[in-house]
Amino acid sequence: MESRDYDLIIVGGGITGAAVLYAVSAYTNISRVLLIEKYEDIATLNSNSRSNSQTLHFGDVETNYTLKKATEAKMEANRVLRYIHLLEKGEQARIISKCQKMVLGVGDEEVESLEKTYYSGIKRIFPGLKKVEREGLSGIEPNTVRGRPAEERIVALVSDSGYMVDFERLARSFVSRALRNKKARINLMFNTAVKSLREVRKEYVLTTTKGEFRTKFVVFATGSYSLLFAKMLDFDKNLSIISIGGDYFISKRMLNGKVYRVQKGGVPFAAVHADPDIRNPDITRYGPTATMPLRLEKRGSTFFDYLRSFNYDIKTLETLVKVVSNEDIIRILETNFVYGLPLIGKRWFFENEARKIVPTIKYEQLYHERGMGGIRPQIVDENTESFFVGASKLYDNNAIFNITPSPGASSSLESGIEDMKYIARALGLRIDHKKFEAELGIG
Repeated sequence: MESRDYDLIIVGGGITGAAVLYAVSAYTNISRVLLIEKYEDIATLNSNSRSNSQTLHFGDVETNYTLKKATEAKMEANRVLRYIHLLEKGEQARIISKCQKMVLGVGDEEVESLEKTYYSGIKRIFPGLKKVEREGLSGIEPNTVRGRPAEERIVALVSDSGYMVDFERLARSFVSRALRNKKARINLMFNTAVKSLREVRKEYVLTTTKGEFRTKFVVFATGSYSLLFAKMLDFDKNLSIISIGGDYFISKRMLNGKVYRVQKGGVPFAAVHADPDIRNPDITRYGPTATMPLRLEKRGSTFFDYLRSFNYDIKTLETLVKVVSNEDIIRILETNFVYGLPLIGKRWFFENEARKIVPTIKYEQLYHERGMGGIRPQIVDENTESFFVGASKLYDNNAIFNITPSPGASSSLESGIEDMKYIARALGLRIDHKKFEAELGIG
């Protein structure tokens, strides 16, 4: 009977867990690794190509980022590019495609906000980012200008260094390359749910639907569920989760590249934007909408797990009330709730979102694709009484809990490298620094 003892168990087969598996397998001398995935394959949820905007986020057109966050995002995205350059040309072409991208400001308020952003330092971080007025946009993205009232101000920050990425295929590539390590025992276990965990004599015991497993180190890369697992060890650092989910609307291909909109008021998730589809070059996708589904994942019944993810005390209640009472967040959630309603939802989205990007789009050209989109964990920090922008990690002895809101896929490899270094220190592993720098070093 095969041993159920491992040096490392990774829970979660999305792109974050796959990146950890790749990093430890490629650059350390680890001996025994198990990846446990609840569903039938790698990247079936948020990393799936139908569940995200397929954007490699550098921070140049993300107006909800600070300059510090944009600098970090640039480094994280470049790490993904370094990895993809290691692959054969055919595999690269299936995973990534270069495309133009921009953030579009419509109306006086948004135009002034973008110009302030441009001159406040973002052009120093991204010297290739160009500020383009209406006339220039006519040649770059003509359908963002055609049919727009002459008196309506528009401006865009445009980059010709954008990429769309099939993160599902990228996750599968991470796993495939990890399995090349023949010196280690690396096992994958699908259709296996972790029910509980406990710490026993400086090791962790995971109880699953296929029995118990013991490990010296455990990494949870389970999206919203990571916080729930941390709570099992009473180690949640006063964090809570608000699930943000939504759908996409689809039209025929109307844009040359990605068109983002200006986000307002410190809202941690992106405004509705328009994107090409890496698997279907004939369409443009508009979204995602932003609602608050009372569940942790789009698959299965996770309502009661969502309820279990909260601390039921006055501090948690006060924090949740404060963060969702932001007037911009209330406006966005109220509007996006309407987008999901039958009969009026499509009309509301058409008027308020799609036509802001493509003024000449016709109502009958737009349809609601409810099968697209995912559910992301939006982290609420009860210590600061605010949303936490970006991913979060919790460390408890020899355990890491990765909580990855959008755009976690873009930072997945950097996150996996960070975990790899922490795991190596904890387990006394050797890191092949020469190989790592040659393959993934970015200066």
